[in-house]
Amino acid sequence: MTGDALRWLEGAVILALVALLFVAMARTWRTRARRQADTVPPVPVPSGLGPAAGSWDGFTVATTRADQPLERITAGGLGFRGRGGVTVHDTGVVLHHAGTDDRWIAADAVRGADRATTAIDRVVEPGGLVRLRWTATGAAGATDLDTYFRFPQGGAAALAALQGLTTTHEPPHTAGEGTN
Repeated sequence: MTGDALRWLEGAVILALVALLFVAMARTWRTRARRQADTVPPVPVPSGLGPAAGSWDGFTVATTRADQPLERITAGGLGFRGRGGVTVHDTGVVLHHAGTDDRWIAADAVRGADRATTAIDRVVEPGGLVRLRWTATGAAGATDLDTYFRFPQGGAAALAALQGLTTTHEPPHTAGEGTN
């Protein structure tokens, strides 16, 4: 085999391995989303919610299992970081995430809200993220989740509105730094 042919063969093998890696990653992501679908089913926004206490736009950073900031939830469009936000009503929260349907979280499913610094692959200034702690109930039972938001204006008003939904406030702390 000549030198050129050997280089082409090596290139083809490397390209095939990279393609296999991408196929394996996509398959793993789909499998994880399918497995989590019973745990975190989509909940449509009910009609007639009444006036909102406020609505804040920013970025949805991640949704993870509670107190497991590296265990990403991929089901129901929650797996990707992107534009998003929250609208807070007296009866619950509407989660907005670009590219997916809005998701409803009833007030009795909200476990609290606080500040965080890290979530999966995002590290910001201390307290730069707003963490909504909530419980999803699906066929697999109840699962406690944390959804992280980044609001350009800092999110103090959003945090106060989210904390107003629950009477079981947890003391503010910074997630991902060994204090949660």
